[in-house]
Amino acid sequence: MNSRERLLAAWSFEEPDRVPIEIQIMGGARQFPEAERILRFIDEEADNFLGAPAADWGFLGLPTEYSEEIIEDVPGDYRRMRRSHRTDVGEFYAITRHKYEELDASDFHWERRFIHTLEEMERVADAPRPIPTLAVDKFEARVAAIGDRGVPLVGLLHPLGHLVRQATIEHVYGWLAGEPQVIHRFLENANRQVTETVEQMAEVGIGPYYTVTAHEMLIPPWMSPGMFDEFVFEYDKQVNDTIHRCGGRLRAHCHDKVSNFLEQMSEMGFDALEPLEPPPFGDVDLGDAKRRVGDRMLLSGNVPSQDFLNMTCEEVRQYVRRTIEVGAPGGGFTLRTTGGGAGTGAVKSREQMLGLFERIEAYIEAGLEFGSY
Repeated sequence: MNSRERLLAAWSFEEPDRVPIEIQIMGGARQFPEAERILRFIDEEADNFLGAPAADWGFLGLPTEYSEEIIEDVPGDYRRMRRSHRTDVGEFYAITRHKYEELDASDFHWERRFIHTLEEMERVADAPRPIPTLAVDKFEARVAAIGDRGVPLVGLLHPLGHLVRQATIEHVYGWLAGEPQVIHRFLENANRQVTETVEQMAEVGIGPYYTVTAHEMLIPPWMSPGMFDEFVFEYDKQVNDTIHRCGGRLRAHCHDKVSNFLEQMSEMGFDALEPLEPPPFGDVDLGDAKRRVGDRMLLSGNVPSQDFLNMTCEEVRQYVRRTIEVGAPGGGFTLRTTGGGAGTGAVKSREQMLGLFERIEAYIEAGLEFGSY
């Protein structure tokens, strides 16, 4: 089987020739010569769901002109950056601080987020929302480039998941309780935009596999189960029902403690879920998840790469073996690490990176050794 066939067989709850092995590493890690064997496996053998550009969602669904400006630079220590989105309903800006020593450029500190006041929130909530321009040519070119090396995923805007990351955290969660009518206006308008965009995507041949992120910010400790019911479930179900009506499927990304939400996530239309973090990073017992929703959701992950540097290569190997023994029977499972870029996004030194590469190679070798059906 090729990677596309292997992934889709697993997603059809059939047993492929071997367990699909997902693996990616962050951009900074790719620059190390010692990553050569890992990169060769990623390029030639790994079974990955791969992003395919299809729409520019702008700033929370609003068309935008984005710019960045360095407002302070202390060489060797840090830089401060002003980021600006200029939209039809005004400017939204953020300020971020970046340490020179960080290997991962996406690891920075927010001094100010884009939405800081209720007035800014109301502007976003009530703004006109055209369907984004669809990049059919770019999508088709990406699908052709992927070929049989994986399954292309189209990223969709998740309005609430993106909002809580772009707004001042203590304010936006306070608005859920104190200004719910504003949040509901935003969700009604933004999810209508996403639904209409999915319908248009289906008409022009973009799809049928979609993905969303950020649900880890929509469950405890951030939001209560009651808030999840009010602000997430019905809005997500509206979008996901549209995906299914158009013949598509949705894969969701959600860190943290999701065990108590597995049935709800299935009911609101998730067809696949990753990365299923085990304790102490999350609370997912893979065998329990498999029994509860494994006949209707593709389950991916459960190998805690956040802990790789505290494990020996043999411990990684045995962890992978046990994970496959639990997850593989009957299909419906892909092997995947739980940390960003297999943990490479959190590394702080060259020594750590080289040690992590050894554990990643152990993960790959164990997946091949124990993953055959």
